[in-house]
Amino acid sequence: MAKKSIYAFLLYLVVLFLLFPASLWPKSVYIPQKFSTSPWNEWSPDNKYESANFVVFWGAKVGPNPQSYPDSSLRFDPAAICNYLELSFTKYVSELGFVSNTGNLGTYKIIVVMNETYNGSGGPTGWAFGGHYDDVIGAIWIHPNATRDAYVLAHEVVHSLQYQNRIQQNTAGGFVNYEPAGWFWEAHANYMRCLQYPETASEDMPRWLATRSFHLSSTRHHYSAFRWLMNIQANYGGVNQVNALWKESLANETPITALARLKGWNQSQLNDFMYDTAKREVAFDYPSQGFGSRMADLVDSYRTGTSNNHYLWRYYTILSQTDSSSERYIVPDFAAPQDYGFNIIPLYPTCPNRIVHVKFKGHTEVNATAGWRWGFVAVKHNGTDVTYGIPSASDEGEAVYEIAPDDESLYLVVMGAPTSRTDYVWEPGWPKIKRYPYELRIENAIPEGYQSDFRSDIKTLYPGRAHSNGGGWVANTASVAASVYVGPKAVVLGSSNLSGSVRVDGTARIENTSANSNVVFDGNVNVRGGTYSDTAHITDAAILNNCTVSGNTIIKGNAMEWDETFGGNNVVVGGDAEIESCSTAGVYLQCPHSNNGRSECDGRGVGDSSNADVNASYSVFPDSVMAWTPIGCNDATPTGTSAAPGDVNSSGTIDIVDALLTAQYYVGLPVSNFNTAAADVTGNGTIDIVDALRIAQCYVGLITCDF
Repeated sequence: MAKKSIYAFLLYLVVLFLLFPASLWPKSVYIPQKFSTSPWNEWSPDNKYESANFVVFWGAKVGPNPQSYPDSSLRFDPAAICNYLELSFTKYVSELGFVSNTGNLGTYKIIVVMNETYNGSGGPTGWAFGGHYDDVIGAIWIHPNATRDAYVLAHEVVHSLQYQNRIQQNTAGGFVNYEPAGWFWEAHANYMRCLQYPETASEDMPRWLATRSFHLSSTRHHYSAFRWLMNIQANYGGVNQVNALWKESLANETPITALARLKGWNQSQLNDFMYDTAKREVAFDYPSQGFGSRMADLVDSYRTGTSNNHYLWRYYTILSQTDSSSERYIVPDFAAPQDYGFNIIPLYPTCPNRIVHVKFKGHTEVNATAGWRWGFVAVKHNGTDVTYGIPSASDEGEAVYEIAPDDESLYLVVMGAPTSRTDYVWEPGWPKIKRYPYELRIENAIPEGYQSDFRSDIKTLYPGRAHSNGGGWVANTASVAASVYVGPKAVVLGSSNLSGSVRVDGTARIENTSANSNVVFDGNVNVRGGTYSDTAHITDAAILNNCTVSGNTIIKGNAMEWDETFGGNNVVVGGDAEIESCSTAGVYLQCPHSNNGRSECDGRGVGDSSNADVNASYSVFPDSVMAWTPIGCNDATPTGTSAAPGDVNSSGTIDIVDALLTAQYYVGLPVSNFNTAAADVTGNGTIDIVDALRIAQCYVGLITCDF
């Protein structure tokens, strides 16, 4: 009888196991191997708190009641922490299905270790990290101060789940042990946090705005490089497609490569997708969960308020004019887009017909993978509705765009579209990153920085006067000596105090800054706070905040610095450097890292191998290369208003292009969408009768319009 009872009980357990999933059984606490060594072994049942899916451990320093510990910086409430974490677990695991709540995750609770709470030396320290213990279960190490709200916790729990994916779902891939994929861990964690807390979509916006021309995987913005995931969510397969990047990635694969493989895209199609994301940055066209509206609202607050107006770092790309008579421009080398990086260039119409004509030509000689995507974007008066022109993949071509009556603004978006993949290691250094420079010829419009009311928004926000020496704007709150030159497009704001022979030129923006002697600020620099003296030169698109610069120091390129001091002789900081204070002569064009061979203030000069550029030098194209047939400033409708009726493009003759423009008009397509490169259907270098016939067949539905 006893045996029968035992068998019946065992059978009962089996039935329970089969009827109820493991996720309904209480999870166990896994004790890592490290917890058996000092000081990690300070934990005890009194120094532990459990919820359904998490267990919090802390050291003996804060005792069994950490919520009442005297030092407020180490005080924490483990129950509140677990409440936040459980909300994230429900979102990421139960709702979004990022990781299955089975296997080890269904068996064990994610471990949370409270940093700085252990008495012994060698205990856990730092702000916040995510990872795993013993390839068994995900883990989080976090400082009590980092647990005050849900946002840091929501980010770090993603890291624990990313590792859990590797442990139990994708043991060969999962972006582990491949350095060029490392950036994605942070970008994806912040994206997932946006799914739970949409208000975080605009976090660290100034840094993102300042680095949009950088390659997508740049460690200058890897926490913010999640916009392309929002585009996938809205238009390319949803959150499940984002999850698949982790679940189905291969060894030694980046997320960009994984996406292309999973979608069956070649490099050109991948470039098309990346441009589809880049163009959305004009109006922050990310509709899912209101992501884009939150970004736009924050940027609008920068535009309209003096406290954060300086955060519009490198918001638009300002081109260099090569020839004013022929309306030619070139992107400055430091602003040239890198792999999937992009420029946004506002275009201001100058002709009543509001038809803008652009010629584009890229410098293909700079490197072996140089390629581009470029096209028009028009934003309606409401600021949210957008019309996207037909993008071009040509490295040389022309396009026109007719601005509609309800269009408020027009932009040209240019993206670096590599012809083949480059997997960049962590911190390769600016000179080792490919750039894709280009030139433009623009008719019937002028680009940002050349319009007559340039800086009018600044002048409204900061009342002031035109400076007597140079004509630039000086706020009433600033003190600028008559000996100081302020160029016509430059602005000096806030409590700035400039004296001596200081020169502020180009489109420089200077605020709350003191400078004397022969300091020069020019280019499109953004300088806020700090003291500058001697012959220091701040140029290009450098961004400096509360720095002290002296001697003949040059800070240039896309350097970004906060609260640092640079002085002495022959110190040059440029590229994408963000370095510590330095007064040792040298050329610093990168953030120091073992991958680029540099250390802080190491004194290496321009000839050091770390400063050798992988991009070849180039020169401005001759006029013959940028020659074109202008469309003129008149009414370019099919009725024709030029000397020759029907001469839509005002070339002086009625030709194939006029016929195509007329046909385009009659089938209901705006004349502005005409693309010279696309019209050359046969690809023979000219638009001829065969091209016209093929396009006509397309319009009437006889052939597929796949050109």
